[in-house]
Amino acid sequence: MPLLPHQDKAGWTAFLPAAERARAARRAERLRRRYGLDALQRRSTVAVFANNLALLERLEELGRGVALPGGAAEPLRALDVGSGDFHYATALQRFLSRHGGGPARAVDLLGCEVDGHGIYRDGHSRADHARAHAALASEPCGSVSFTVADAAELRLPPQDVVTLLFPFLTLYPLLRWGLPLSRWRPRRLLRRAVRALRPGGWLVVSNQTSAEFERLRALLEGQPVELVRQVPFATDLVPQAERTADRVGSLWRRMELQPDPASG
Repeated sequence: MPLLPHQDKAGWTAFLPAAERARAARRAERLRRRYGLDALQRRSTVAVFANNLALLERLEELGRGVALPGGAAEPLRALDVGSGDFHYATALQRFLSRHGGGPARAVDLLGCEVDGHGIYRDGHSRADHARAHAALASEPCGSVSFTVADAAELRLPPQDVVTLLFPFLTLYPLLRWGLPLSRWRPRRLLRRAVRALRPGGWLVVSNQTSAEFERLRALLEGQPVELVRQVPFATDLVPQAERTADRVGSLWRRMELQPDPASG
């Protein structure tokens, strides 16, 4: 695995107007203490650190007042679909482990990315970097892993949480990323994501735009999920915050399948 590059975090809020830097620093300090982000702070670039902070803050808002599925005695099973280089693995693991307060919960988190073999400038692949981020997210406790696979083809036990952070639901982002059109099967992807959940499980989705969220809503119509909450995913904790202005996060719950009376 590659050594994750590190940048000094002193002055990391310099991209913000001077009047907003102190407030952003206080928010970051609260998140660092609440979610135990010391290892991430010591072994990340400013961009990766800021992105993890922003994701944690938005996930907090999305899950506010909603209990995670399952009991605390059993590890929570979670699948992240389309993980890229999984640079946000720490934020996702910490949120799932510590949401709702109380003792930290055991989490088995698997990141999955179909396009894992692209080579970075350091000579390592996207999958290499993803596994390094997964290893960092596992410290000091936790189980975070990564695989290169088509999520629609994975055979897994029922999951408590499935996350899709900025899935390709329209052609434009897919083509910008460079995946072939044969990989563009959003309805199938969402159907498999829902099917992977046990009843009561969470489907967490973030979309780049409100129009894409409406596309998500249409694609999930008829699926056994209900919308619990949607919140803006805009953030000022990252550079070029204006690009996040129209982002939407949504939380869906897998419903119990009702037996067909005619089949009885």
